[in-house]
Amino acid sequence: MVVKEFVQDSLAAGDDIPLVILTVQGAFDAAWWPAILKEIRECGSPKNLYKLTKNYFTERTAILATNSIRMEKELSK
Repeated sequence: MVVKEFVQDSLAAGDDIPLVILTVQGAFDAAWWPAILKEIRECGSPKNLYKLTKNYFTERTAILATNSIRMEKELSK
């Protein structure tokens, strides 16, 4: 919400808007997903952000495949 307000205020004033985005591969791999969802819900984030994040965490699987072996596991964190 802070970023949104900053952008809106900057646009209204005709200012340039600096934006830096950091993407960390595997950032959610060690995090406990229910805790992330709880924080998103409780901090007053938009409902679509909660829904998008929940959908991202739903039915996630990891697959290990070699010439003779294929293993699949549902992920929960």
